[in-house]
Amino acid sequence: MTTFRTMTHSSRGFTRGFTLVELMIGVAIVGILAAFAAPAFKDMMVNERIKSASFEVTAGLTLARSEAIKLNGSVTLTPTSGGTAWAGGWSVAGPDAAVISTQGAYTGIVITGPTSIVYNRSGRSSSTTTVTLQIASAASSSTVTQRCVSVGLTGQPKSALGSC
Repeated sequence: MTTFRTMTHSSRGFTRGFTLVELMIGVAIVGILAAFAAPAFKDMMVNERIKSASFEVTAGLTLARSEAIKLNGSVTLTPTSGGTAWAGGWSVAGPDAAVISTQGAYTGIVITGPTSIVYNRSGRSSSTTTVTLQIASAASSSTVTQRCVSVGLTGQPKSALGSC
């Protein structure tokens, strides 16, 4: 004959989950950690925007240089918003003023440089001095790193950390 034993357990022995107090302490700890992480995350995002803009400026300059050589004529890189505000985007125009490429605007950063950069048919910059574009945060922050994109007389763009 088989006997079955019934187990009697108190309801406290099998309680699973968290109490309301434990849950609220956990939520408070997560909130405090998030408050400390938010400013660092914001600066990281601005640093990545600056780095991305630096790469895009360098790519635009390289495209303009190669198109000047390929088309055997002057190719111009100009900010689309006019003036020296490059953060609003830029365009690459060929010898016949036909737009070859455009770049959209950036938010949260400032790109300052000349009113235009012209490459002649040999792929060299038409400027007699080194041309620089400074890329920085629109808000003042001590932890955000600036970048400088420079174009020497040979026409090859170079990106570097720091101000120009």
